[in-house]
Amino acid sequence: MTGGKGLVRIQNQMIPLDPNQIFYLKPSTEIEVMLESDYVNYYLLTLRPVTVTRKKGKWSCDVSKGNEALFPLGKLPFQHIKVWLERVERLYAASKGKSLSTSFEVQPLFQSFIQDLLQELPEQRGVEPSSNGIDESIGYMYKHYYEKIKLDTLADIAGLTETSYSRSFKKAKGITPVQYLNQIRIESSKEFLKQDCSIQEVAESVGFGNEFYFSRIFKRTIGLSPTIYMKRKQLRVGVASCYRYQENLRTLGTEALYEMNGYTIEQLDAEEYQRFVQVQLDAMREAQPDMILSDYRHLPFYDRLKDIAPTICFDFTMDWRQNHWRIAELVGREKEAQHNFDQMELKVNYAREVLSQLIGNETLSIMRFYYGKFRVYGMTDHPLNHLLYKELSLKPGSCVPQHERSREYALGNMPPFETDHLLIYKHHIQPADEANFKVLLASEGWSTMKAVRKDQIRFTPNWIGMSWSPTGQNQIIDYLLAAYS
Repeated sequence: MTGGKGLVRIQNQMIPLDPNQIFYLKPSTEIEVMLESDYVNYYLLTLRPVTVTRKKGKWSCDVSKGNEALFPLGKLPFQHIKVWLERVERLYAASKGKSLSTSFEVQPLFQSFIQDLLQELPEQRGVEPSSNGIDESIGYMYKHYYEKIKLDTLADIAGLTETSYSRSFKKAKGITPVQYLNQIRIESSKEFLKQDCSIQEVAESVGFGNEFYFSRIFKRTIGLSPTIYMKRKQLRVGVASCYRYQENLRTLGTEALYEMNGYTIEQLDAEEYQRFVQVQLDAMREAQPDMILSDYRHLPFYDRLKDIAPTICFDFTMDWRQNHWRIAELVGREKEAQHNFDQMELKVNYAREVLSQLIGNETLSIMRFYYGKFRVYGMTDHPLNHLLYKELSLKPGSCVPQHERSREYALGNMPPFETDHLLIYKHHIQPADEANFKVLLASEGWSTMKAVRKDQIRFTPNWIGMSWSPTGQNQIIDYLLAAYS
């Protein structure tokens, strides 16, 4: 982290977010950021662990299949963070070289950086002693989670009494030591469950002596019982979401049994809305799903949904990849999800180069017109914004807010602005709105805009909704490539 301020939730830990911090995450880690500032700056270093072996005098190197953690999950307790960040900045600068040998030059720097971090972590001093001891006890949990670990053993490692250790641990991590250890065990148990081991064997392999206790903790953590989790590839899945989880399922090679969207529609009064929701709930029950995937906007219907089938309600996040991976994990299609991520990366890189040549430094803005209002989408805090302005590196028009998800204007109060290309999505347009919209397009403020003069106004489908899945992201990129080629 180099700039910004707020809070970050890593699984169940709430951590203040400030500049000069280093965090360690794993691909499946659930993370939610709540910003108090208008922006956040950070560097992301991606690690791929490999296993080097020697057999019969020959060396081989393979991508590790395990889920080992190099560091304790979350914030790393290093001193002299600025020194480490300076090394990251040098790595970043080196990685921007365009010579063929760049990757060979960067890798030794990267490996040295990681090795130095690993050596520094256990020797860290100058922080609160109990905090350092807690991190050491967490390291012990990762190495010995499959054994019977007593609280007094962890307290001894931390150099505290049991009472002080429990209190300090919860203050630092937000949960008790037992809960933290159970999280490690549950994550490890997933690999055993994929191998069709018995529930009792899995429970014993990850340190749960009692299979019934393991099953209860697993269901509380994951949302499914271990038995259902083992059959997840064959589950009939229903969806209750306005973030198009059904498209994520389709991209993973499976279909939603029924798709419910109970998000509020402004034209409906309370009674009509209740009927609208009830019809969908009845249809969901009739479909008889084995599992329902739900977003946070459907929390008001959670009790009614779980009466139909086990319901997993996802935490709110603006990262579509996090949701895609979580869905993939629940239906046993992690390989397909990783393939989707790899293909998206290739496509984004290709599209960025092509659009750079086609559009150059010309600006692009996207708006949503609905209920007589304009919503101008910004450069942050939404999958569409991130795709257009971060991943594809398109230049925003003068109306595009830099540090906001969007900004809304009444039709008659739309300020003058400049953009070379304007994309508009019209949603729930009434006849009167359409007439007012045509008046706006003919007004003097709009007629002087470059996008109007150059006939570069285009109407798009619902990119805001489409941007939550790999399918939609691909369709948005294809549209841009076709429109400007």
